[in-house]
Amino acid sequence: MSKTDVQPSSIEGIKRLAKAISKRDAISHSEALDTASQVSGFGNFQHARRSLGDRPAEASLARNVVYISTFWEDGQTRTSGRETIRVSISKPLDELIKPSQYRYAHKLGRFRRRASDHVVDRYRPDSASAALDIACGAARVLQFMDITGLQPSKAHVEPGAEYLARLPGRDHGSAWYDPVAKHHVGADEPYAGSAASKERDAWTRRHNWSLARPEWAGMYYPGSCELYLYADASKGYSLDGLLKALSKGPSPIVPANCDRVAIDGHAPFVTPGEKAEAEAKLARNVQRKATAPRGPNTAVEYRPPLSGKRRRRPKAAMPVDAHARIGTLLKGVLTDMRARAGVYKRVDAVRSELDDWVQCEHNRAAMPDEVFLNLYYGENSAAGTSKAGEQHIEDLRLAQSMLMQHYPDCAPLRDLVGKIDLAVISLEKLR
Repeated sequence: MSKTDVQPSSIEGIKRLAKAISKRDAISHSEALDTASQVSGFGNFQHARRSLGDRPAEASLARNVVYISTFWEDGQTRTSGRETIRVSISKPLDELIKPSQYRYAHKLGRFRRRASDHVVDRYRPDSASAALDIACGAARVLQFMDITGLQPSKAHVEPGAEYLARLPGRDHGSAWYDPVAKHHVGADEPYAGSAASKERDAWTRRHNWSLARPEWAGMYYPGSCELYLYADASKGYSLDGLLKALSKGPSPIVPANCDRVAIDGHAPFVTPGEKAEAEAKLARNVQRKATAPRGPNTAVEYRPPLSGKRRRRPKAAMPVDAHARIGTLLKGVLTDMRARAGVYKRVDAVRSELDDWVQCEHNRAAMPDEVFLNLYYGENSAAGTSKAGEQHIEDLRLAQSMLMQHYPDCAPLRDLVGKIDLAVISLEKLR
């Protein structure tokens, strides 16, 4: 099918063409939409949506739900909880933003991807209202990307590196990249009335840049700040498409209009995406266990250095750097969990076992004592705290994943994995 075969002039026409392409080429619906858009003379489906401005048709596509969670903890009252909201976007989260781009995304930089439909804040504010504000801020960034098709960028947008080349009065700025036009765009969100319009107009004329204020209220602080977009007009880039798309976009999400998810603060919350990923992982593990050799072929006997009793370990050698990484993860949990026996004893048993295994796997004569002694021991001797954190759970799961990656399935490995599972359960009860 060539560009001259059919050129739909509406979003509905592109969707009909995409359906035919999907059946013909056996590709996903999202890929088919991009292909149909390219056939119709656009860069991709996002470009077609932005150019044709068919918002009613776009609204029907907002079926991808993303959950945004922020945990909070009040150090004075010793109360804690979480705020989770839902936001609908027109494409899957991982197609909208890559995990590596979070750090560059305005108000989304502190979040991490937990699943294909769930992002979680890395830090904890001290109140539920602050947590809800943070979650809504992240939602507005996802809205902005979904409406405009822009991607977060670490690039320097202004025309020069000098301070004087910056947009006058710039505040709460962020950089974005238009993948269709292959051009960078700046976003500026100063407090209402604080931007000096004459100086900014002079700046745009001097550098031949475009500066415009969309009708959309913005990401940083809607109602108190004003959103401006600016870009280099000397290279032929126009802000008109972005302004048109934003003018027809849904209102920015704020605490007053957000879709809150009612969750028991101490109960586990699992999104559909997390459940699907867990089931897929379980299926892979079952398949791996069904096909992998077991028993004596994957484990060997050994005698621990300080014990005469023979034991078994995986018939494999994990690299020293992997041992060091796991040791760092375990020591971080142990340092903070000294007061929680349910966590500490299980993690301590795991590191003790791995300390024995590494001595069997690698020649001690070739491993300096300072390296060996710091692999699994030597954590901070501070008294620690009983406070649980999402980071500890994440670190234990990462250590568990690395063990399963480097060792074959066998009873000794399953024993360690089980101890880590029990430690995670203990941590989850502390929420």
